[in-house]
Amino acid sequence: MLSALLALTLSCTSEPSASLERLVTLAWQQADAKVDAKADQQHQQDLKTDVEVGAKYAIQVEKQSKFTTDVDMIKRVQRVGAEIADLANQTHSIASWGDKRFNTFNYTFKVIQNDEPNAFSLPGGYVYVQTGLLKFIESDDELAGVLAHEISHAKFRHIATLQREESKMSAITLPLILASILTGGGAAAGGVIEGTQILGTAIGNGWSIKAEEAADYGGIQLMVKSHYNPTGMVTVMERLALVENSQPQYSANLGIFRDHPPSKERADSMIKYLKQYNIPVERSKVSISFRAIVKPDDKIPGAVDISFDGHNLLSFAGNNALTRADAAATKLNGFIDSTPATFEVSTGNAGAVLGGTQTLLQFQSEDATAQGKSIEDLQKLAVLNIRGALYTVAIRIWETH
Repeated sequence: MLSALLALTLSCTSEPSASLERLVTLAWQQADAKVDAKADQQHQQDLKTDVEVGAKYAIQVEKQSKFTTDVDMIKRVQRVGAEIADLANQTHSIASWGDKRFNTFNYTFKVIQNDEPNAFSLPGGYVYVQTGLLKFIESDDELAGVLAHEISHAKFRHIATLQREESKMSAITLPLILASILTGGGAAAGGVIEGTQILGTAIGNGWSIKAEEAADYGGIQLMVKSHYNPTGMVTVMERLALVENSQPQYSANLGIFRDHPPSKERADSMIKYLKQYNIPVERSKVSISFRAIVKPDDKIPGAVDISFDGHNLLSFAGNNALTRADAAATKLNGFIDSTPATFEVSTGNAGAVLGGTQTLLQFQSEDATAQGKSIEDLQKLAVLNIRGALYTVAIRIWETH
């Protein structure tokens, strides 16, 4: 059509003219518009297919799963999920693997009654969270991170990408891999998959790791745009890594088709992403496992304790005990978040305990009287306890990175 139009135009004039240039420009614009329209039509069909595939497998999930009746859990997941889903549908994210186009879906969120800490998504925006995960996470920031990850799987059309890359596999491969994902890669699903002789192909392709890494990066991009703290993605992954390390049978049961590759590598990557965005890793703000907590002393009336990971670090007494404890906990959390060395904690003058060069807290005579110890003894004990907390943090981080 374009060549015919140019030939007709050239036959009507022997010299280039402004009119000719306009006709040529118009012809190119019309051709581009047709190409764009065709591409858009294909894009919409791809999205429609995802929704249809997801709906098909959602029916199976509905039949095989027991859903929680806990209204608070359901509302929490739907509230946080809706916020992240809105961001996903408003902004374009970079996909390191998967469909790089701007894909939008009508996301739905449901909570399955299952004690394992897991979540998964189906094509088309069907997201499922298990009650075990809601008991495992320690903040809405961590929940948002998990949901951002699962939404990214759907947004980047990872199942469709897998199907396209593995088109030479048998027609039953995709349903079996989906079944493995939905069952956590359990022995039953694993046995069926091995029977199809696709185990070696899937391992060699490494699709699962590529998909998980892409969803992690997509999740970070969404979290950065949200009001949630992206560090939540790091802390939940670090605790999952601790579970893998302390319970080898847990990882083994997931099999080669588990829906998450080793968590250590993923936690490392997430921290690198946060550094790229100049976002500090502040674990105390998203996880109680990394937070100094203020609570009333259960033995001394009017006294206030600061504890970490269930262990008492120090106590304050007197009329302003709570105010002093709150201020000290804030400083301690900031100090612990910086992952300092244990030797950086020391005693200072006039009852002070130092973190590097800053004063973290200061004991007074009321504290010594209430506990029947000297101020110097309180300082030394606090230093030992805080160093112990730092050692605990260092071990957790070291084991997961």
